[in-house]
Amino acid sequence: MKTYTANDAKQSFGLVIDEALQEPVTITRHGRPVVVITSDKEYQEYRKLKEEKLKAEVQKGFYALDNGDFSNRTMEEIAEEVIREYEAKNKNTD
Repeated sequence: MKTYTANDAKQSFGLVIDEALQEPVTITRHGRPVVVITSDKEYQEYRKLKEEKLKAEVQKGFYALDNGDFSNRTMEEIAEEVIREYEAKNKNTD
C-alpha cells in the first residue's frame, strides 16, 4: 500500500487518486496514518461487508431474545451491550 504525507498528497492529489483506483492509499499526518483513500468500488464492497456484519449481530440479538438469554435486563441495556460489542469487534477488524 502506498503512503503519502498529508502535504505530499495535497501537492499530488491527481496521482493519489490514480493510485487509489488501483489499491488503497494511506495518508499520514505527523508520521501516523489518519485516512485511507480507496476506489468507490472497494469502498462499496467494504460497506456491504460491514452491513452484513451488522445484520448478523442483530440476528444474534433476536435469537438471544427468542431464547430468553437476557433475563432481568432492559432493552436499553441490551442495545447498549450489542453496540459496545459491535464497535469493539469493528475497532479491531476495520
